[in-house]
Amino acid sequence: MIAGGGVKPKYLDPKASVDERACDLLSRMTLEEKVRQMSMLMSRDVLKDGRFSAALAERVITREGIGCLFEPWLDPASSARAVSEIQKHLIHKSRLGIPAIIMSECLHGHLAPEATVFPAALGLASTWDPELAGKIATVAALEASAVGVRQALSPNLDLGREPRWGRIEETYGEDPYLCSCFAVAYIKGLQGAGPGIDNSHVVATPKHFVAHGSPAGGLNMAPVAVGMRELKTLYSPPFNAAVTEAGALSIMPAYHEIDGVPCSKSKLLLTNILREEWGFKGYVFSDFQAIEMLAVFQRTAGNFQEAGRQALEAGMDMEAPETKGFGKNLLELVKKDQVAIETIDRAVLRILRVKFLAGLFENPYPDPKRAATLTNCQKHRRLARKAACESIVLLKNKDGLLPLRRNLRSIAVIGPNADAIQ
Repeated sequence: MIAGGGVKPKYLDPKASVDERACDLLSRMTLEEKVRQMSMLMSRDVLKDGRFSAALAERVITREGIGCLFEPWLDPASSARAVSEIQKHLIHKSRLGIPAIIMSECLHGHLAPEATVFPAALGLASTWDPELAGKIATVAALEASAVGVRQALSPNLDLGREPRWGRIEETYGEDPYLCSCFAVAYIKGLQGAGPGIDNSHVVATPKHFVAHGSPAGGLNMAPVAVGMRELKTLYSPPFNAAVTEAGALSIMPAYHEIDGVPCSKSKLLLTNILREEWGFKGYVFSDFQAIEMLAVFQRTAGNFQEAGRQALEAGMDMEAPETKGFGKNLLELVKKDQVAIETIDRAVLRILRVKFLAGLFENPYPDPKRAATLTNCQKHRRLARKAACESIVLLKNKDGLLPLRRNLRSIAVIGPNADAIQ
C-alpha cells in the first residue's frame, strides 16, 4: 500500500480529524486517482461464479482504485466474503489503499437475497408512525452493513402526487409534512446517532432531488412543470429536513428536467439550494445513467464528455453505475484547461470525507458469520410482521365483514399475487 517503513501518513491516523485526513489524502493523489474516486463499478465486474476474481479486479479496478461498487447481491455470507476480498484488493493493490464505498438499496429493508422484507414506503407511511420507520431503517442498516454495504440509496422522498406514475409505492405519499417526518426518522435509523457512521449503520442517500414524483403524463423521467414557489414550499421540505435535521451524507438528483434544465446539471439545485442555502456537506451521487442521459435523452450536451462537464460544474460528485461522462473525459478536459482541477478536487474531497465518516479505513472487512446470523433473524421478522399489520388500511368495512368471527377456519386469498411474495 505505502512503500517503505516511514512515518504513517495523516490520512491513516484515526486520531486525526476527518477534514485533516481527507485533505492529506487528496494532496497525495494523482489526477487519475482522483477521477477514479468519482467513478463506480458493479461488483459483478470482479466476480466469477459468485466468487471474487483477482484477475478481473486487476483488469477493471487498476492501481488507481475506484470510488464505489454496487454490492455483490449474493447470500449474506457470500456477499460479506466477496466484499472483504474486494476491499483487501483495493487496500493492498492500489497505490494509496483507499477502500470503496459498497452501496445498495434499502427502501423497505436491505434489498438483497435472504434479507428481511418490510412494507413498501407507502404502506409504512400508512402506519403514521415515524418511530417505527426509524426502527425498520436501523434493521435495514444492520443487515446491509453486515455484508459490507456502507451506503444505502434510500429513502425515496418524492411526493406521490401523480397516481399514474409507476413508482408511487416507493413514496411516503402526497403530504410534504408526513414525508419530512418519515425522512428524518428513516435517515437517522440508517445513519445512527452520528456524526460518523459506525459499523452497524450506513450512509443515507435521499432521492430523487427534486419533484420526481409528478412527471408530465405520469411518465417516469418526463419533465415536471413546477414553479419556484411550489418547488420550495411543496417538494423541497422533505429534502431540506433530510439535510438540516437528519444530516444526510449523500443526495441523489432526479432524472427529469425542470423548466428545461435537467436536475443532474442544475447548479440552482445542486449548489445554490442544496449547499449554499441548506449547508449540505455530503456528496452528490448520480442516479444510474443520469449523466449520460444529458447527451442521449435530454440532449443538453452534444456528447458524453460535455455531459460530464455539465454535471460536474453543477455540483455532481460521483457517476453511476459506469463511467461515461466522468473518467477519461474529465482527464482530457482538465488537461485542455476546460475544467479546473479545483472543481475535481472539490468533488473528490467530498467523497473522501464521507469515506472517513463511514469508518471505511478502520473497518473495511465484514464478517461472513455475523452477516449470516443477523440477516432475517427472528427479531427482525417480528418487527416486519408488526409493521405489516400496522400498515394495513381498511377502505370499507362492507356489511360488517371485520372483525372476522373467531371460529372461521380458513380464508381464500385469490388473485395473481395470492401465492407470490414480492
